Amino acid sequence: MLVEGIRGTGKTHVLKMISSRCINSYPERKILPIYISLAKVSEWQGSDIRLFRIQLYASIVTSTLSIIETEKARIAVQRRENGTAIETIKRMFGLKGENDIDELMKRIKSLNDTLIGQLTYIPDKILNKTKVESQVKAGFSAGEKVQVTLEDFFANLSEKEVQYVGKTLAYENAAGFIIEFFRQLKQILNYNYAILLLDECSEATEEAQIEIFRLLKLIRGAFTSDMETNYVYFFASVYPPYATKYPSKTKGVSFNFDPGQDAGVEYLQLDELSDEYEAFFHELTRKRLEYVFGRYVTDTISEIFENEKAFLLAAYCANGIPRRYLEILKQSYDNLCQRSGSERELKKISQKDVESAVQTIAAGQILAQNKLDDDDFKIIEEISKRIRTRNKKTETENKDKPEPIPANVYFTISRSQFSKLTNLLLQGCIHDKGRTRLRKYYKEEGAHGILLMLDLSLSLYDGAVDKRRALDIFKQDLKDNAKSGYLYCQDFDLNQFDYLKYK
Repeated sequence: MLVEGIRGTGKTHVLKMISSRCINSYPERKILPIYISLAKVSEWQGSDIRLFRIQLYASIVTSTLSIIETEKARIAVQRRENGTAIETIKRMFGLKGENDIDELMKRIKSLNDTLIGQLTYIPDKILNKTKVESQVKAGFSAGEKVQVTLEDFFANLSEKEVQYVGKTLAYENAAGFIIEFFRQLKQILNYNYAILLLDECSEATEEAQIEIFRLLKLIRGAFTSDMETNYVYFFASVYPPYATKYPSKTKGVSFNFDPGQDAGVEYLQLDELSDEYEAFFHELTRKRLEYVFGRYVTDTISEIFENEKAFLLAAYCANGIPRRYLEILKQSYDNLCQRSGSERELKKISQKDVESAVQTIAAGQILAQNKLDDDDFKIIEEISKRIRTRNKKTETENKDKPEPIPANVYFTISRSQFSKLTNLLLQGCIHDKGRTRLRKYYKEEGAHGILLMLDLSLSLYDGAVDKRRALDIFKQDLKDNAKSGYLYCQDFDLNQFDYLKYK
């Protein structure tokens, strides 16, 4: 299963929750979870893909053995009739003599921990040595990047057992090695299956992502003898396809990995028009308050908000992103504290507090300088400007119409220009309705092509919608727009935008 979403949608939370649930229910269900964050992968992954393989697969081994050690009260080792599996694992890691399973696991973990540690220490050592030698020869310039290869790494690795494991994990068949490791471990622990939880896969380099999906492809086919269950399954968190490098034979890779075919896809972001939208954020608020207060909360809204409008504005400006909603709540509370005259004076979050919080978050987080480049800012500014101009014109025309045209935040764009919006999509400045659009809002006569929307927080921040009517627009106009099949959405051509005209 691929857990897909942009930043802040809760991908990491979902994987960690799966891990926690599996551990807590292990005695009954016997499902072994192994969580790995690709964010911890060495910065040297780009210099030699074989070094990335070593760190990836060594991390999987150490994380697996760590969870077995940490949760040994729940995870019982089957000590009878596992001699063949023990011998196989010993051969896999180049070990001899040790037959006690506990000691064997400790030894294997120690070897892989050492290997991971050396992956950081040795490249640093090589680079420092290279810099000193180059400076002596006056041939080294500041900022020059020195590549570290697998051969460099092994030349500085003295322990033979560690070297053996490193060489085993470095090559292309290492993914198969890991599958076999889980097959043998299943016989020793007698679990039903293991779940590999790979987080932040899309943050790796393109070549590293190919290796990750090679492993996932092999896991998909790792059936047991009855062909009904696997030794190991996976959940992997990824960005949407426009920001994930899926392997393809058409791009010269030896295999394909097709989301939907090789793995199911669960997109996390909730559509703003979903019938469950308000209920979801209501429940999220209640759960968070109960965690903070340590008691049951009966009326979530009246507990911290002045009225329902303040809650609804925070929920809709989150645009279906849980982390954004919690940030809005935090900033709204900070605003409340700043305007409270006395510590004893009891006040609650107002609609004004939320509006101010949205302004702060839009400027500092959504439109983050380190996530967007100059062209991104120019594009989003012009999108907001064009939507604002259209909505103001519609407001004027609606005064004389018995059936007013709804305000709009939706637009279409050609597929050939879609890639120019990648940063804006990942950052949540605009949203891909193709990933969230509800089936009931598809109409034959409606809008076609790639349907996008301006983020609701940004629409408020930039004045793309009437701030006085913002909540009514979010609750009603957007639904009216959708019911028409998005007939009122705008069609944009980036080639007509000013930022390109005057380049």
